[in-house]
Amino acid sequence: DMYGNSSSSDAMNGLIGSAAPSNSLSGPMTSSHSTPFSTPTPSVFDPNAAKQSQSTNAILPSDEEDYENEPPLLEELGVNFPHIYSKSRAVLFPTSQHAKHLEMDLVQDTDLAGPLAFALGLAGELLLSGKMHFGYVYGFVVSGSIAMTLLLNLLNPNGAVSMWMVLSILGYALLPVNLLAGINIVLRVAKLGWTGMALAMVTIGWCTVASTRLFERGCGMRSQRFLVAYPVALLYSAFVMITIF
Repeated sequence: DMYGNSSSSDAMNGLIGSAAPSNSLSGPMTSSHSTPFSTPTPSVFDPNAAKQSQSTNAILPSDEEDYENEPPLLEELGVNFPHIYSKSRAVLFPTSQHAKHLEMDLVQDTDLAGPLAFALGLAGELLLSGKMHFGYVYGFVVSGSIAMTLLLNLLNPNGAVSMWMVLSILGYALLPVNLLAGINIVLRVAKLGWTGMALAMVTIGWCTVASTRLFERGCGMRSQRFLVAYPVALLYSAFVMITIF
């Protein structure tokens, strides 16, 4: 009996010893899959889940745009009404102190909102006079700007001249032609005889002086102003002719 009990106890110890390694191997694996220390996933039905997500998003950097600090739409489009007013005033009064002391940055500004408005206004006034000259206005503006850009770059000793600046200045100087086209809606300038011819000549001279002063101011071409004035006068002569004839 004593030997039988000892043999049975040895058998029990062998079984326990053989089971011990399996527990030691299974322990780390069961602990890796246990969830006592893992972060619980918030449920959609939990009222605190939204607050937790908001606090987490507040800490993380956001890629959303700041709509409160965005510039105005007109500023993004490049429409600056004070600049349009200053340039238009310099064209209307080319011999005034305002035109002579116009800021260099303002003259070199490539603002196309004003020229676009004046070109469309001229085409609309010609339409009210019974003339479909949208293509002529567009063609003269584009071809004249390209030709004047090439000429100014050849004459200017101070560096390159931007085509957008040339287009802006030539477009603003169309304002006197707009006034002549407005008169032509009410009174046919071509039928006024010498008075109509005088109005046409005054308009051409007005546009030429205004644009030449802006080119002189923006490009620093004081000594070349007469060489610049001649092709500019030819360009505005074309605009005046399609206006009155």
